[in-house]
Amino acid sequence: MRSDFATLVDTHNREFDPSFEAAAAQQRGAFLKAFPLTQLKRLTIDDYVMGKRLASFCAYLEPRTGLWANILGSTAFKFGIYFGKIQSDPLRRYRFVESKFGHSKNEAFAAVKAALLQLTKDGAARRFEQIDFNPLSPMFKAKILSLYFPDIYLNVCSREHINDLADELDLAGDWISERQHLLLEAKLRNPKTRRWSNPKFMTFLYNTYIRASNPMHLKGGRKRTPPKVDIDEMLERRKQIGKLSELYALKWEKERLRGLGYNALVKTIEDRRDQPGYGYDFFSHTAPGIKRYIEVKTAGRNWDGDGIRFFLSLNEHQISNKPENHDHYYFYLVYYQDKAPVKVEEWPAAELYETCEFGPNGYVIALSPD
Repeated sequence: MRSDFATLVDTHNREFDPSFEAAAAQQRGAFLKAFPLTQLKRLTIDDYVMGKRLASFCAYLEPRTGLWANILGSTAFKFGIYFGKIQSDPLRRYRFVESKFGHSKNEAFAAVKAALLQLTKDGAARRFEQIDFNPLSPMFKAKILSLYFPDIYLNVCSREHINDLADELDLAGDWISERQHLLLEAKLRNPKTRRWSNPKFMTFLYNTYIRASNPMHLKGGRKRTPPKVDIDEMLERRKQIGKLSELYALKWEKERLRGLGYNALVKTIEDRRDQPGYGYDFFSHTAPGIKRYIEVKTAGRNWDGDGIRFFLSLNEHQISNKPENHDHYYFYLVYYQDKAPVKVEEWPAAELYETCEFGPNGYVIALSPD
C-alpha cells in the first residue's frame, strides 16, 4: 500500500464529485426495484435476456447500471443467453453457448437461471470457492454481487482490476470473489473511508491505482462559465412541466436511497410542495441522521441554446443560504428529451452558487454545458 495513502484519501474526499455517487446509487435503486432479490426465482427468459426488453435484467446489469460498475467491453455471451444476431448470422434469435448451458433456449435459460440463483445464495453466504466455480462469466458475477450485496462486495468487476487493486492494498485471498470482498473490507477498516459509499471508494481506487493520469468523477468537471438567460420562456416552461419534473425527481430520490441501502428512509420523505414557506419541495435524508432539502427545477435552455437556467425565488434563496441549511440544501435539475424527463442532476446549493450567474428578475441560475 502506498505510504501516502492517508493523504490521497484526504485529497479524494475534497475533490470527489458527490453527484456521481448519487447517480450511481439511483441506478442501483432502480435495478433493485425492478428485480428484487426475493423475486429472481420468477424470472422468465424474456425478463432476463438482453435484446427483447429495454428494461430486462441483463439490460439493467450492463447499460442501465453503468455508473455503479462498468462491464462493457465483452460480448453478450457473458450473460449466458441473449437475443440478437452475430456477424455470421443476421437473424435475431436466442443465442447461447451450447457446450456450457444446453442445446435449446429453454434448457440454456434454465441452466443460467439456476446458476444465477445459486450465485446469490453463495454470495450472501460468502462461499467464495463456489462463487468462482459458478458457470456465469466472472465480470457478470462480480457485478451481480456488488448490486445485491454492497455490504460484502465492492463494485469492481474486472478480474484483472480486482487482482491489481488487491495487490496494491496488500490483500490476500485465494479466490477472485474473496478479493472483491476484501476490497470492501479495506474500505470499512479505514476510519476515513468506512462511511464512504462504494462508488466513492471505487472511484478513489481507480483514480489512485488504475487511471491516475486520467482521474474521473471529480468536481473540476462541473466548473462552468454561464451565459445570460431569459426568464419569461423559462417560467412558461416551468408551468407546463413543473409537476412532471417533481414526480420524476421524487422517484429518482427514492431510487437513490434504495441504491444506498437506506430503504427505511424512503418512507420518511415528506412532500412539501403545497407549503411554499418551507422553501423546498421535498424533505429527505442524505444518509441516516443527515437531512436533505430538495428543490426540484426543470433544466431549461437559454435562447441561444448554450447552457441551462432555472428560476429561483427569493424565499428559496434565503432558505438555502441559512447556516443550518447550508450543507443540506440540494437542487435536483431535471433534464428532458422528446418532452419526457430522462435525467436528474443533483447540485448542492453551496456548490452551485459558486459557479452560477444570478440574473436580476428574482434569481435566474445559469449554467453552461460541460
